[in-house]
Amino acid sequence: MKELYEGMTARDVRLLGEGDFADGHLSVTTVHLACEMACHNILAAQFEADDTSLGIRNDIWFWGEAKPGDLLHAEAMVARVDGSRVVFNVFARAGLHEIARGVHERKLVSKSRFTAALKS
Repeated sequence: MKELYEGMTARDVRLLGEGDFADGHLSVTTVHLACEMACHNILAAQFEADDTSLGIRNDIWFWGEAKPGDLLHAEAMVARVDGSRVVFNVFARAGLHEIARGVHERKLVSKSRFTAALKS
């Protein structure tokens, strides 16, 4: 893994479609996934061949709304690196309006060691 440091940022931008809504409201799952992908995008740029990560904590508060056709922007910033644990501050907006904010944590792992552990 290349070096990670506090303050690194990335985003995930997606066009919201009908499948991103449940009962007429933006799905919490869609918002959480966008925030997780923004975090992953920071890490993926630093990964070497055997690197990956697992989401281990997702504390995202969601209060806003959107509609199909809106762009959902999720942004992440590395808040802390503690060995193999990386903590991110995340927020999401639909168009110009912030609709979610929180903390996401990922654990850095070796793909080969993780896969071997699953087999045993």
